[in-house]
Amino acid sequence: MMGCALHAVPPDFRQFLSAHRFTDCLLGILRLVQRHRALCAGWPHTDADHPGARDGLVDALHVALGACPAMVVGRDERAFVGEIEADWQGLLAMGDVLSAERVFLRHCRLIEKILGRIALFAERWPGLDREQDCLVSDYARQLPALAECLGQIRGMCCGVAAQGYCPPFKRTRLLFLCSSAQALLVTAYQRYRGVSPPVEALVARTATEGLIHIVRAGFLRERVEHPVAAFYVTATESIETVFAWIERMGADLADAVGVNRQ
Repeated sequence: MMGCALHAVPPDFRQFLSAHRFTDCLLGILRLVQRHRALCAGWPHTDADHPGARDGLVDALHVALGACPAMVVGRDERAFVGEIEADWQGLLAMGDVLSAERVFLRHCRLIEKILGRIALFAERWPGLDREQDCLVSDYARQLPALAECLGQIRGMCCGVAAQGYCPPFKRTRLLFLCSSAQALLVTAYQRYRGVSPPVEALVARTATEGLIHIVRAGFLRERVEHPVAAFYVTATESIETVFAWIERMGADLADAVGVNRQ
């Protein structure tokens, strides 16, 4: 049972479908850029344990960016994909020149742009039903933001584990990210008061809390002894549960609109 009852339907069904497909496409690109950021932060340890992983992500992003314009009809959406592709190619071109910190920040700026565009789905939602609005907000705002909090944690901790050292400013940042992730998780879970959350939400909550515990226990100190590859796998598994939750929200929304139109 879902915590948000679904009633209202966007007045322009075709526009909804186009916006939904485009948002799904951007979520897929977001996931890949986040993973690439973590692998770069943990290099060369991540490359040693996951040979070819970065090249595989570059290839996957090339395919995703190429497929995205075919899913939408709007000129604005196509132009945005072009911007993302240009930024991505610029990041790749400078990857061997910039410091690890600068590469991390370049990834973050690109991801921030993608998140902003994903959030437009919620901003442009007609708001015909309060309960449905909360589902849209989870799909396009709260849960992508949670995925990015965990994504930054994964990237920073891979870099820290590779160096074996966590400076004070990174400890402060990690503490902030852990607190932000917990707050976003609590906000998303408020939708399910009085009802049973979907299994995807239950799994994501357990995985998120587990990852935060690992970071608080093992990374908020000067000296860090944690295998880079092992942390990357654990963090990625946790983040994938959040994306599965997002997919569930998006599928439920699409199904509800389609059913209500019939």
